[in-house]
Amino acid sequence: MFERVFSVPYYGLDMNGRVKTSLLLQLLQEAAALHAGSIGIGVADMQSRDLTWVLRRYLVRVRRSAGLGDLTIRTWFEPRKNLMSIRAFDIIDGEGDSVADAWSGWIVVDLKRGRPVRLDRALPDEYFRLAEPVKEDVTGPMEEVGGSCDFKDTFRVRRYELDLNGHANHTAYFDWAVESVPDEETRGRAPAELEAEYTAPVTRESVTVRTRRVSESPLKFAHSVTITGSGIVAAKLSTTWAETG
Repeated sequence: MFERVFSVPYYGLDMNGRVKTSLLLQLLQEAAALHAGSIGIGVADMQSRDLTWVLRRYLVRVRRSAGLGDLTIRTWFEPRKNLMSIRAFDIIDGEGDSVADAWSGWIVVDLKRGRPVRLDRALPDEYFRLAEPVKEDVTGPMEEVGGSCDFKDTFRVRRYELDLNGHANHTAYFDWAVESVPDEETRGRAPAELEAEYTAPVTRESVTVRTRRVSESPLKFAHSVTITGSGIVAAKLSTTWAETG
């Protein structure tokens, strides 16, 4: 298990003094990158061998809000069927209480062939030696938006949203989904659960986010992200919102 302490900056707070969901996602990504880099399987390491990591599934649950102070992120991984690397996270505040947890599923892709590679052919023995059990498995189908939607918005992928692969970073998809819901729909609430299934990369182009209200209690929305020009579905997401109190 890898553990790192991060200090929440002022710019990471929302207007109510709570840590922004976007910052939590960025901290999870940073912890994962540091952990992978420490054993030689970070994105830069993989690219040097014409390989890269691709995120397929992500689930984040925010149990309660946090403010200024230190957050400890613990993360660990486990191979599944020699095809997917499952990475789990736990975020703990200064009082020792869990603020959020997350589950993610990654594959290794051959950059030249554009195809997945079996983990034992792509990763060093150290990866398998350090693997720890991940109890949860998120494999169920995502909510579909369907033919009609309640809201629709278009976003242009900005330069700073691109990652080392030249694709929109996975955290940007959650930003688009959250921003696609009008303020009046979520006033007094904050995202409590975010889930995504990534199906195609997005580069420096426009995406269209279609959103459908799934339920009122809890307040939940399904989202689809399509590449505006081609209509290719890049991701399916869901967001569940809880009262902030």
